[in-house]
Amino acid sequence: MAASSANSPKILKYIAGVLLLASVIMVILGVYFYQKEDNFLKQCHLIACKVTNIEEKPRGKAYVEFTEVNGNYKPFIYYTEYDANEDELGYILGETYEVYYYAADTSKSEPRDFFINHITSFILLIVGFSCMLDFPVLLMVSAKTRKKQLPSLQFGIKDEVVSE
Repeated sequence: MAASSANSPKILKYIAGVLLLASVIMVILGVYFYQKEDNFLKQCHLIACKVTNIEEKPRGKAYVEFTEVNGNYKPFIYYTEYDANEDELGYILGETYEVYYYAADTSKSEPRDFFINHITSFILLIVGFSCMLDFPVLLMVSAKTRKKQLPSLQFGIKDEVVSE
């Protein structure tokens, strides 16, 4: 499909509509995943755990062992990645953290942190809302482009007549 300057407002409106549809889908998926993640967290026990061992691997990978402070739950290992050049690990040996402990599968247990606990929904919602903000901008650009093209699309006598 070749884009001519006469078709550019229509193309911009089409792109704006597709962008709006994609952003609505992302927001709906973000809400769905938030509810799914929240239902999972409701199945977990929120417990206080102490970091008992940290095994750091090269290139910003670490295995952090959490042990419940009262000894009621068995210890579990949490795998995390971080940018070793810029960031610290974020967990300190001997420190106490709140943890969502999933007794059915301890590998799904994770520290209490909104960003970690809701990463999928957070990304979908941010991208969806930012794309939604582009929709009116594209419509305004389409309207301005159409307004600039109106004099050239009119037939008949024009203001700019060149005689030889």
